[in-house]
Amino acid sequence: MTDDELIAAARSHAGDEELPGPAVPEDVASAERAVGHAMPRLLKRVYLEVSNGGFGP
Repeated sequence: MTDDELIAAARSHAGDEELPGPAVPEDVASAERAVGHAMPRLLKRVYLEVSNGGFGP
């Protein structure tokens, strides 16, 4: 499964849930600065393209 397919599946799932909207790039950059390194690429895409949390177990 590609990253694009995973994002599409997450969007589909998120559509069935009441999740927060996607994060804004500035918030992701701020979180990365706070922890001192970049988020993994796929996680960053989930936050920016699907939902800003609420999608985990």
